[in-house]
Amino acid sequence: MREKKREKRDPEQRRAEILAAAFACFAERGFAATRMEDVAVRAGIAKGTLYLHFPDKERLFIELVSGVASPILEEVGGMVQKEMVPARTAVAMFYALFKREVLETERRHLLRLILAEGPMFPVVTDFYYREIITKGLAIIRVLLARAAAGGELRNPVVADVPQLVMAPAVMSIIWATLFEGYEHLDTQKLFDTFLDTLFVPEGGTI
Repeated sequence: MREKKREKRDPEQRRAEILAAAFACFAERGFAATRMEDVAVRAGIAKGTLYLHFPDKERLFIELVSGVASPILEEVGGMVQKEMVPARTAVAMFYALFKREVLETERRHLLRLILAEGPMFPVVTDFYYREIITKGLAIIRVLLARAAAGGELRNPVVADVPQLVMAPAVMSIIWATLFEGYEHLDTQKLFDTFLDTLFVPEGGTI
């Protein structure tokens, strides 16, 4: 295709435009059905220009996912490093960030696509596990171990299963994708209730 005439873009600006076009295509068509040609057309560039920035659509998708998840992990990780911050406060912040930055935005479609199409694209799934899931679990493990030692957890064994902390976030994506049209899920209530299930009330006992 002939590339549209437009003012010159610096590489980072061009990259951002490509990622925005890719996001729109993935959200509309799904990962499997989206072609690199579709992204190029959406971005208004030649396919060759697209390949200068991204070798394949897997790398495009990985860049999008990383851009969503990495800032959340960094912020929660920074909170965990502050040992005076109660574990419940740190987990509540993670839920608030997830709700604001993912669940209540179009970014939720990226996680929906990983859940739905990830098994067909091991490169994407492998990246998501290595760079997002393992890092997130490492942060949560430190947090829960400290909470267990400090008597903050209703059941200290929870520290051995950090995946539990992610469960409400994953559930909220599944519900929004499949069942929200039938029954509304109050995600804030879901997160707050789960926090009550995990942690001893502040200043209280089990």
